[in-house]
Amino acid sequence: MDRLARKCLVKTEVIGSHRFAKLTEFGLKAIPDAVDLIRNAGMHETVIRETIEQLDKNAIYIPLRYRASEEWWFIAKKLLPKPPEKFSKLDKELLTLSFITWKENVRDKILLFVDEEGNFHIKDYSTRFTDEKYAKKLLAKYNHAWKKASEEYDKAVFVTITLPPFIPLYIQKYAMRFLWHRIKNYLRSHYGFTPPHILADEPQDNLSLHKHAIIFGISRIMDKREFTRWLDDKLIRFFSKMGDHVQKTVNNRLTEDEVKALNKLGKKLLKKYLRYKRKHKGYHGPVNYLCKLVKKGNTWEWENPPPDYLKYLEKKKQQKKLTSYDGADLSPSDYIRKYLIKNLEEITYFNENEEEQPSIKLAWYWLNRCRFYSVSPK
Repeated sequence: MDRLARKCLVKTEVIGSHRFAKLTEFGLKAIPDAVDLIRNAGMHETVIRETIEQLDKNAIYIPLRYRASEEWWFIAKKLLPKPPEKFSKLDKELLTLSFITWKENVRDKILLFVDEEGNFHIKDYSTRFTDEKYAKKLLAKYNHAWKKASEEYDKAVFVTITLPPFIPLYIQKYAMRFLWHRIKNYLRSHYGFTPPHILADEPQDNLSLHKHAIIFGISRIMDKREFTRWLDDKLIRFFSKMGDHVQKTVNNRLTEDEVKALNKLGKKLLKKYLRYKRKHKGYHGPVNYLCKLVKKGNTWEWENPPPDYLKYLEKKKQQKKLTSYDGADLSPSDYIRKYLIKNLEEITYFNENEEEQPSIKLAWYWLNRCRFYSVSPK
């Protein structure tokens, strides 16, 4: 990247932990030169096999431009276009087995780099599903985000959104991200600033997408019934021009044909959604839960805990496994953290006990390429 920038072929900018590059006008005219520089960097599959075998006979070379494994493509083509309500027992078994196969295969993989002098550099192929340290680092970053938020804010709103299970799994991701963009836009215009957040995706028992968010610095979004109908309106708008909305707010790399195909699918899903509403008389929009959080001393407390929390609390008390925090029950931060800890414990356990099978929910994160959580830059 430095070489491309020095030759004025690209302009680069660092945002957070990522570096972005944009072709200059000169770079557009000299695209073949830019391609040659990238090719010479060695980040492609043309490195000769004999050289790799001399480095490590047991290693499998991964071309960096490949973004998915064969195991993932196999199961993704089967399950992502399906709605969760249509998942069979065999589908779920295939997902778990594909995830196990992928984990076994990546153990022998490496990342191979070549520097300007032609020297080879090898790094371990590490992921959050295979590296305990990686998973622990994610948990530490989560704790740090709560610490920073607690230093600056004394109020927040907890929100949970669930989509109907008839929506295909990959469309659920698009729809949820669209709704989240609309929520952030609404809060920005309503409060005059963009409230920071901690966001966590979670699979329900039927493997439908369930999103939790803690939005700091505000005490209210809107009335519960109003919020439900607001989400309903936004979801209908999303389906009505799904391809255009996905391209504008989620994935601007879509081709014109892909946009048209998604628009066509969106109209079919809109009919299903309206039929779903007619069938379920009490359904007025995506199921959601809103709750104000307040900070008392160093502890965050619920103003009105969500039903899932109360069920979880009761279950743990029956098992006598509930951990108290500052003399109180499970705090909001610990309520979200429990999902992360469960994933971390599972990753550690199944790395040590290879004969055991991971849960379907951990495989769900791998299939959807969902983060365990995300936080706003602030």
